[in-house]
Amino acid sequence: MSHSANFNMNANQGADFNRKFKLKDGTGNTDITNYTFTGKVKSHHTSSTSTAFTVTKTNASHGEFTLSLTDSETAALSAGTYQYDLIADDGSGEKDTLIRGYFELEPGISQ
Repeated sequence: MSHSANFNMNANQGADFNRKFKLKDGTGNTDITNYTFTGKVKSHHTSSTSTAFTVTKTNASHGEFTLSLTDSETAALSAGTYQYDLIADDGSGEKDTLIRGYFELEPGISQ
């Protein structure tokens, strides 16, 4: 697997959040059929509470997946800056942090 990439994301409080990704290696798309993913948003990396992303493989043989939070999940979070990461297990037991960064949740106006 690869080293983690830093990628900051923004979302709106009280709205659905969906972000598409494609995992590639040096030779092309990575087949993620046997992969499992764990991704969480926390106020700080040492925080004991977190909100888990739903990870959906949209085209596993081409390495495509989506990170999602529902409108209820973003509404339950206070507006502000959080930290997140996404860990992948390739099915052989090898785990790697794919992406990490800041997750900026903008206050909901119309919720």
